[in-house]
Amino acid sequence: MLRALALVALISCGKSSSRQLDHDLIRVTSDANLRTDTIGDGKFTDLATFVLVEAENTSKEGAHVTLDGELTDERGAVVGQLRAQSLWIPPGELRTFALIDKQRKPRPNASAARVRVRGAYVPAHPPPMTVDGVREIPDNDKLVVQGVVKNPVARGGNVMVYATFWGANGKPLTRPFSLMWIAPNGTQPVQFVGPPGSKRATIFLGDMAY
Repeated sequence: MLRALALVALISCGKSSSRQLDHDLIRVTSDANLRTDTIGDGKFTDLATFVLVEAENTSKEGAHVTLDGELTDERGAVVGQLRAQSLWIPPGELRTFALIDKQRKPRPNASAARVRVRGAYVPAHPPPMTVDGVREIPDNDKLVVQGVVKNPVARGGNVMVYATFWGANGKPLTRPFSLMWIAPNGTQPVQFVGPPGSKRATIFLGDMAY
């Protein structure tokens, strides 16, 4: 289902003129958070190694940024490939990517990741949906983050809504997500609960399909 949504979003963007942004304008953080945990939902869950890594768009134009890479061991040898992921990054902003092992497997000998920018294209028009009113609410030893997703289009659409929770060291702890339907010209409140130790949080949007 999510792959179909991504395909629809890419096709709709492809109908308009677009161009590639200089990849040097996308700054990928060097302190990626390497984890092995449960991924997926329901019967599609797996135990897999993945990387939480952040990319900043330092340009003055928004772009659909695609990252991928490899998992490496202590000697620098490749032990797994990371599946590519694309996210919209507005100018001057930062987004958290979750790059999952392509085979959805745990890689116990992985100790680091090499992440690269595979694409950064500027569409003719930015994605229409936005998330506004983002606020953090302390809840004992964790944070709750809330916001409102707005759809200005006269058609309803699906959107992937993400949150990032950072720890005291500034590294991302988790990046939960939810697939939401937003009514024509409608709004939808959204909330995510962070893990213990979360000190900062935000909400942002991914693929949209009308």
